[in-house]
Amino acid sequence: MASIPLTPPANALTPNRVAVLIGFGLVLWAAGVVMLRWLADAGAMTGAWLPLVYAAVIPLTLPCIPLGPRLARLPASETARCTALVCATAVTIDGLVIGFVPWVYAADADLARAVAGCLLWAIGVALILGLIRRG
Repeated sequence: MASIPLTPPANALTPNRVAVLIGFGLVLWAAGVVMLRWLADAGAMTGAWLPLVYAAVIPLTLPCIPLGPRLARLPASETARCTALVCATAVTIDGLVIGFVPWVYAADADLARAVAGCLLWAIGVALILGLIRRG
């Protein structure tokens, strides 16, 4: 009779690891909101500044990609799955905020859309970076 291993495989998304990744997604979403809300209040989410803000997302996102697997104690080969779960968390929160309380992003509706758009851009950038990073 074969015995059942008591420890999950090294690359298993256990409930604890999923919770860590969801928490990481919440923290990153909140940090993005604080940063973009500040930029919106400073007038940097309109005009010529907006493309610069979008461009800055890429280098700011790069160091976050390898953190997911590290925080969840998963091998680097699980970067894509970790990134997907972190991004799914952030986009879920985005959907709720955009639909119900857009003033969280900015008091002005146009600025709130600009912040929401930049957050969605950041999620897309993170997904691409997470998929192309292979440990």
